[in-house]
Amino acid sequence: MSERVLAPPPPGHRRLDPRTLVTRVVTLSSLRQYWGALLPLLAVLGINGGFRSGGLVAVLAAVIVVALAGALVEWLRTWYGVHDGRLVVERGVLRRSLTVVPVDRIRGVDVHASALQRLLGIVSVRVDAAATGGRKDEAVLNAVSSAEGARLRDVLLREAALADHEHDHEHDHEHEHEHVPVQPSVVAVQPRPPAPPVVLARFDPRWLLYAPLVGGYLIAPLAAIGALANYAGELRVGLPLRRWTEEALGSQPGVREIVVVAAAVVVVAVAGAMVTAAVANWGFTLTRRGGTLVAERGLLSRRQVSLEHDRIRGYALGQPATLRAVGAARLSALVTGLGGGENENESGRRGQLLPLGPVRVARAVAAAAVIRFDRPLRPHPPAARRRRLVRATVPWLVPAAVFGGFGIWPGFAVCLALAGLGIPLGLDRYAGLGNAVDERAVSVRSGSLRRRQVVLLRRGVVGATVRQTWFQRRAGLATVTLATGAGSGGYEAIDIGAADAVRLLRDVDPTRVSALSTLTR
Repeated sequence: MSERVLAPPPPGHRRLDPRTLVTRVVTLSSLRQYWGALLPLLAVLGINGGFRSGGLVAVLAAVIVVALAGALVEWLRTWYGVHDGRLVVERGVLRRSLTVVPVDRIRGVDVHASALQRLLGIVSVRVDAAATGGRKDEAVLNAVSSAEGARLRDVLLREAALADHEHDHEHDHEHEHEHVPVQPSVVAVQPRPPAPPVVLARFDPRWLLYAPLVGGYLIAPLAAIGALANYAGELRVGLPLRRWTEEALGSQPGVREIVVVAAAVVVVAVAGAMVTAAVANWGFTLTRRGGTLVAERGLLSRRQVSLEHDRIRGYALGQPATLRAVGAARLSALVTGLGGGENENESGRRGQLLPLGPVRVARAVAAAAVIRFDRPLRPHPPAARRRRLVRATVPWLVPAAVFGGFGIWPGFAVCLALAGLGIPLGLDRYAGLGNAVDERAVSVRSGSLRRRQVVLLRRGVVGATVRQTWFQRRAGLATVTLATGAGSGGYEAIDIGAADAVRLLRDVDPTRVSALSTLTR
C-alpha cells in the first residue's frame, strides 16, 4: 500500500470503526467496484471447468481475499469530521470524493443498524441535506460505533439548530438597526438548558392486527407462498408433499378441499403480514428531543431517524379503504428535502410518525408532533359528485353496450356488474373530497381506496396552481394545487367550486387572489 493510503486522517477527523471490515467482507459489499474485473475471470474459470471442487474453493478464497483487501483500503481512505459549521467526508483511492455538507442545510439524521451491525455494536449514519445536488450518497458513514453514531447525531443536529438560530438572530439584529437605535447591554444571556425528551407515541403490539389490511405487509407473505408453491415441484420434498396432499384431499379435490386450501393460504398470509409488520415496526417510539423528532423502530435491524422540527411543513394521514373500515390510519411527516408523503416508499418510511394505529391515536400524535388541526372539512359541490359517478361507471357502460350490441352476453354481464360497483365507489370518492383552512394550516383530502388527508402549515405553502378542464368549466369546478417544498411538492383540492377555490386561496394567502377573478365569471 502507498504512503498516501496509510497516511493518518487530518487533524480533527476520524476513521470509520474497524468492525465495519467484518460487515463489508460478510456482505461482500466492497466487491462492487471490482465486479468488472472479477466477472471475466469467473467466466474463464467456468469455461475451463474450474468450478469443480478445488477450483470452486480457490475462487471463493480469492473472492474473500479481494473483499477483505477492498474493505481495508476503503477503511484506510475514509475519514470524516465536523468543524467550522461543516460535515466533511473524504473517501476513495482510485475514485476520490470529498463531500462537504453545511450543517445549516441538514434536515435530519438517519441512524440505522442491521442485524449484523447490532451484533457488532456499530451503526450506519446518513445525513439528509440539500448540499450535493440530490446525490444518494451525499453524506453516508458506514459504519461507526453506536456511541459515536449517537454523538455525531447530537452534534450535527445541535449545530444545525445553532446555525439557524444565529441566522435568525443576525436577521433580527439588522432589522433592529434599521428602526431602533442599539442600546448597550451588560446583561449576559445564559443558554437555556436542553428540554428533557418527551415520548409522543409508542407502538402497541395489538396494532399488528391491522397489518393484514395493509398491502405492503401482505405482499411479502403472498410472494413467499407463491415462490414455495412454484419450487415445490422442482424439489424432492415436493413428491412426498404432493402424495400427502392427494391422500388428505384426494386426487381430484372438490369444493370443500379447495376451500380448505384457500383458508390455509389466508391464515398463512395473515400471520405472515403480522410477522412482517412486527419485524419492521417492533419497539417503535416517537420522541421529541428539543427541536428534533426522533423515530426509532425495528426488531432485527434497528433504525433511528431524526427530523428537525423546523423543517416539517405538515403531515399526511393515510387511510386506505381497508384501514378506514376498522378505524385505523398511518401518519407521515412532510419534511423539506426529505419527501415523506404516505405514497412515497422510502421517503414515506423515513418520515413516518406512526406506521400503523387507530386513527384517533394518529390524530393525537399529529397534534403533538406537528400541529393540531380540528377544523371540519368543507364538502365539494354536487357537480363534483356527478363527475365522480361518471368516471366510475361510464368506462364500463361503454364496453357493456358494445358487448350487448354483438350479443356477447357474458361480457355484457361482467361490464354491467362492474359499472354497478362503480356507483358506491364514486359516492365514496366524493365523500372523501374536502378542504379547510384555519389560522395556521390548510387541509385537503381526496381518494377512496387510498384516501389521504394532508395538513400543510400555511407558511409552508410557497405557491398555488388552479386548473380547469373544459368539463370542469362547464360544471363550475376547478382543481387547486398547493405547492410546497416538502413531500411530493404539491397537494390538490380536486373538483372544488370555482368560487370556493378563490376563497381557499384568499384564506391561505390574500396576495394570490387578484389573478383568479376570471374563475368566478
